[in-house]
Amino acid sequence: MKLLTTANEINDTLYRLVKQCQSCQIAVAWASTGTKPFERLRDHQDKIERMVVGTHFYQTDPSFIEAFMQHANVRFVRTTDGVFHPKMYFFWLQGESWACVVGSPNFTAGGLGGNEEVATLITDADDGADEALAQITSAISRYWQLASPITDKQLEAYRQAWRRKKPVLKRLRGKFGIPDDDSDDSGKPPLDVPILTKTWEQFFNEVKSEKDHHTLPGRLDVIRGTRALFAEYHQFQDIDQIGRRKIAGLIDDADAGVNYLWFGSMKGAGKFWKAINDNDPHLSSAIDLIPATGVITRDVYLAYIDEYRRAFPEGRHGIATATRLLAMKRPDYFVCFDARNEEGLCDAFGISRNVGYEVYWDSVIERIVESSWWNVPCPQADQERDVWLARAAFLDSLYYDGKGL
Repeated sequence: MKLLTTANEINDTLYRLVKQCQSCQIAVAWASTGTKPFERLRDHQDKIERMVVGTHFYQTDPSFIEAFMQHANVRFVRTTDGVFHPKMYFFWLQGESWACVVGSPNFTAGGLGGNEEVATLITDADDGADEALAQITSAISRYWQLASPITDKQLEAYRQAWRRKKPVLKRLRGKFGIPDDDSDDSGKPPLDVPILTKTWEQFFNEVKSEKDHHTLPGRLDVIRGTRALFAEYHQFQDIDQIGRRKIAGLIDDADAGVNYLWFGSMKGAGKFWKAINDNDPHLSSAIDLIPATGVITRDVYLAYIDEYRRAFPEGRHGIATATRLLAMKRPDYFVCFDARNEEGLCDAFGISRNVGYEVYWDSVIERIVESSWWNVPCPQADQERDVWLARAAFLDSLYYDGKGL
C-alpha cells in the first residue's frame, strides 16, 4: 500500500497503470480531456472492462463523453438522485496481479494536475488483498447497474446544458474569464481584488466623493435623462436625432444643464457619429435586444454585439461606443469602458488591458455582478437608490481619469 499525496504523482501512477494493464475498471464522479491518462485510455479503449462516469452538476466534459460513448463497456450516470461521487481506478496487470488507486481525484485535468489531491495505491501484495479485491469489484459492479449508455441526442442536450452552466461553475471555482477556456484565470483570485469585496457603503461614499471633473447630481441628471428617453420610446430608432446623440454621448445639453458627455464622451468617434445620425437600423436592433429590466445573460450580450457590429461593416468599431450604449440602456449592469477609465478599471478588477468584446463580459461584467456592493438590496434613500439603480455605470466616477483635460 502506498499513499499518493500530489496530483502529479497520481497522474503519473495512473498513466503507468493504464499503459501496463491488461484491462481496467474505472468509476469516477467526473472526467475531462487533457491528461496523459485520458489520452492513453482513449487510444487503448480495448483495455476497458468497465468504466462508469458521473455527470452531476455538469462537471464532466462533453468531449470526454464523446470519446467513449460508442464503447459497449462505458456507461454514464445521468440520474439526479443524490450525487455519484466515487473515484476508483482498478487495473488487472500480469497474471493475478492487480492494482487499484482510490482517493479524492476525479479523472479530470484538475484532479490529475492543478488540485490538491490524495489517494491510496492498493495492490495484490498488500495484507487483506483478497477481501479488498472482492469489495472493489463488487462496488464497481453496483455502480455499473446505476449507469447506462448515452445517445447522440442525449449528448447534445447535455452539451447545451453544460455550456449554459459552465460560466456559473467557473465563478463558483473563483475563476472568471471565457467559459470555454479553463486555462484562463483572468487575473487575481476574487478575495485579492478589493473592488469585489467593497461594501455598498464604501462604494456609495466613493461615488459621492468625486470632485475633480464631475458631480453626483450632474451624473444623475444624465442617467435620468437617458432613462426617460428609453422609457418614452419603444425602440431606439423611434428616438429623434438629438435624443439618440444624448444617449450615445455625443453632445451635451447646455440649455437644460445636462452634460451627456459624462459616462463616456464619444465625440471623437466619427463613424459612430454617422451611424447615430443616420439612425442605422442595426444599432437600434442591437440596443433593443437588451431588456429594460431583469437579468442579462452572456448570450443576450453577445447577440447585442453581433448586431452592433453590423452597423460598421467597413470600419473599426470599438468597445467604448458599444458599451456607452449599454451603460445608458442598463446602467445597473454595464459601465462605459473607454480611454478615460480603462487603466483604473483594469487595475481595479485585476485584469490585463487587452479588453475586447468577450473579455469585457467575461472579465468585467462577470466581476461586477459577483461584487459585494452590486448585490445589496435597493436602498430606500432617494439619492442612494438612484445611484444603486445605475451602480455599474457609476464605476466611471471611481476610475475616471481626467488628466489632460
